[in-house]
Amino acid sequence: MILETLPALGALTVDQKLRLVWELWQDVSHDSNITSGVASLLDQRLEEHAAHPANVRSTEEVTAGILALKQRIAASRR
Repeated sequence: MILETLPALGALTVDQKLRLVWELWQDVSHDSNITSGVASLLDQRLEEHAAHPANVRSTEEVTAGILALKQRIAASRR
């Protein structure tokens, strides 16, 4: 839906897309209009992380996974 509205996003590199996600998150996190439902979900996720801190992946692991997926997709289109 958003990619159809803003097709230029599809031309961004993975690094640029990750930076965009980070910047959007920073913008949203400063928004005082977060609903109680969203706030509750964020609290729940923070509690889950606190209870199971080993069940996370580093930024490097996530980035490597995204790049590997991108390579698999590119290879399947050949």
